[in-house]
Amino acid sequence: MREALGEHAWLPLAVSLETGLRVGDVVKLRRANLQPDGLHYRAQKTGKAGKAKISSGLRKQLEAGRKGKWLFPSPYKSGAHITRQCVWARVKRACKAQNIDPEGVSPHSMRKVFAVELYRDRGFRAVQEALQHSNGATTEIYSYADWSTGKNADAALTRKDLQLIVKMVIEALGDGYKLAHESKKKKRG
Repeated sequence: MREALGEHAWLPLAVSLETGLRVGDVVKLRRANLQPDGLHYRAQKTGKAGKAKISSGLRKQLEAGRKGKWLFPSPYKSGAHITRQCVWARVKRACKAQNIDPEGVSPHSMRKVFAVELYRDRGFRAVQEALQHSNGATTEIYSYADWSTGKNADAALTRKDLQLIVKMVIEALGDGYKLAHESKKKKRG
């Protein structure tokens, strides 16, 4: 995918992959958002201010040849930034060029990969904080995004994974499990 996109078109996705930012927030980053301690931003969806650390390599790429106020200026409209739809279209074209089924491939996948990797490295709370989720259930969806089909699908689960997995299974089973479990408790009690 990266090869098909080329470095220039890959860069917004690289930012999302390294920071967990939504692509809509990435394309709106200004050069002024790039600070010595990372990217400072305000998430459009939540309105929350945030700061994301970035690698020195990504910083160099973002600083290289940038003029004007946007990190990702529009090639079509002077003074504007590229749109999330532009990034989406680029991803779909890259899929086609590489004979990858575009179903399920989107710029938002980078945010999910970020969440899974952060979960593996630092745990659930770090993911919830980085993605600015107030609801833990939303974070669970991201944190476990690749358990069934991603690169970690064959990875051994750790002991800390078990409690959340059980919770997810119970939720998937629905009310039938809850009623049966409550009935057993009453019989014992």
